[in-house]
Amino acid sequence: MNKNTQIILTTTIATIVTYYLSINLGLGAVVASGIVGLSVALFLPTDLSIVAYTAAFAGMSSAQVLASYPMVAFAGLLVGIIFIITQPLYQGFGGKLGTIAACAVFITARLFRLF
Repeated sequence: MNKNTQIILTTTIATIVTYYLSINLGLGAVVASGIVGLSVALFLPTDLSIVAYTAAFAGMSSAQVLASYPMVAFAGLLVGIIFIITQPLYQGFGGKLGTIAACAVFITARLFRLF
């Protein structure tokens, strides 16, 4: 499996798992993100744990913003795509990962409102 496919699968799964822990299990966004972040740091290679942690930020969204699992999965997919596109940009600058997640959620919310 090539690296970009791994990134997109990782971000999609991490977004869904974070959202599930937060919303369905009622753990809240911070605890859910922490669980995912710690888990991926322990079990995934560093490069994939970084993208999974980025996706966990998107999974912290409320049910009012991402109202269904197709929306959550799409946001995770977008996190992966945006991460791949911006990988060579702004390395070492703070805020990049959160900005990627926020952009993915914003785009997802807007697109799903159109349809």
